Amino acid sequence: MPHHAVDGGCSLLYYEDSGAPAGSADYVTVFLVHGTMFSSAIFRRVIPCAARHDLRLVLINCRDYPGSTLYSASELRALSSPDPATQGLALQARGLEFAEFIRRFIEMERIPPITVSQGPTGVRRGGFSLLGWSSGNCQTIPLLAYAHLVPNATRRLFDAYFRSFVMYDISLPATGETPISGIWTPLRDSTLSAAEKFSQFSEWVSYYFTPTGFGASDDIDTPGITDALVARIALHQDKTSPTNSAQWMPTVHRIGPQKMREVCHVEVMARSQKYYQNIAPAVYRENVRRAVLQGKTSEGMVWPDLKVAVVWCDMSNSDVVSAAMKLKALTRSNREQGEGRDVAFHKLEKANHFAHWDDPESFTSFLARVV
Repeated sequence: MPHHAVDGGCSLLYYEDSGAPAGSADYVTVFLVHGTMFSSAIFRRVIPCAARHDLRLVLINCRDYPGSTLYSASELRALSSPDPATQGLALQARGLEFAEFIRRFIEMERIPPITVSQGPTGVRRGGFSLLGWSSGNCQTIPLLAYAHLVPNATRRLFDAYFRSFVMYDISLPATGETPISGIWTPLRDSTLSAAEKFSQFSEWVSYYFTPTGFGASDDIDTPGITDALVARIALHQDKTSPTNSAQWMPTVHRIGPQKMREVCHVEVMARSQKYYQNIAPAVYRENVRRAVLQGKTSEGMVWPDLKVAVVWCDMSNSDVVSAAMKLKALTRSNREQGEGRDVAFHKLEKANHFAHWDDPESFTSFLARVV
C-alpha cells in the first residue's frame, strides 16, 4: 500500500495515484482530500478520466481512514477538547501534515513544476493543486491558514509548484458560518441518536435537491441574510424536498451496498470524524480568514499569487449552497477593500454533492479548467 510519512515517520497517509499521463512533461497534479465518512475511494471513478485531461490525480486518505495512521490518544483529546485554542492547534497539525505529504510526493515523483508559455495568453502548465471536498476543507484550509509555519524549504519548493487551491462543495462547518434556521440536516437533529445521525447522513448528503437558481451575481450578505435568499434556499432544502425521480436517484443508491463498504466508513465517524463537527465555529472562521481573507500588506501572505477557487454544485444540500454564497459575500467585501486573495466561484449545474462519482468525465473536464 502506498504511503508517505507526514511527521517524521510516526504517521502515514495512504494514497492512490493515477500516475503521470503518458507522453506529458507538463501535466497538472491534483491532490484530492475527501470529506466526512467517505474515504478517497469515492474519487476512484475519476482516475480513468485523468490522462485525457492531462491531469495526475492523487487521492489521499485522511488520518484514521483505511491505510492511514489512526489518531493517537493525545490527538483525539486535542480534537475533542472544548478549548478553542487546543482545537485550533489540532487543525493546524492536519494542514502541516498535508504540506509534508505533498513535499515528499514532489521530491519522490519528480512532478513537473509550473511553467508559463510565451505570448499574450501566458498559459500555465505543471505544478499542483490541492482540493478539499466537503468537510475535507476543515483539514486543507489550515495549510493556507498556517502557511507561515510550513518549513522554509517546503515553502520555497511550493513557490515553483503550488498553482491552485480548490474548495469543492465546502461544508458549512468548515467556514464557521451559522446554519440557516429551520433547515433540517441529520447531524443537527437532536431527536436522533448518534448512530441514527451517521446512518441517515450518508443518504441525505447524496440527495439531488431542487436547484436554487442562483447565478454568478447572487450572494448571501454577511452578516445579514436577505429574506428572499433565505426563502430560495429554504425552498431548495427541506426535509421532504429531495428530487426522487429515477434520473436524480441519491448517489448512495447508485453506489450500491458492496461499493458502499469500500467508500463509506461509519466507524471513522464514530471514532474521530465526529469531533470535526464540534470544533468551535470561531476556529474555522479564523482559519478561513487567515487562508483567504487576511490582508496582503498588514500580515503578509505566503504564495500571494496562488489561484483559489470555490466550486459548488447547484443540486447539493443547503449547507453547501449557503457556504459558497457566504464565502462569495466575504471575499467580495474584502476585494472592495483591496484585501485577501482573489477567489473565483464556479457552479456545477445539474450536479449534487457527488458529481465526481455520478459523472466522472464531466467532473474531470471541469476540474481541468478550474485548476
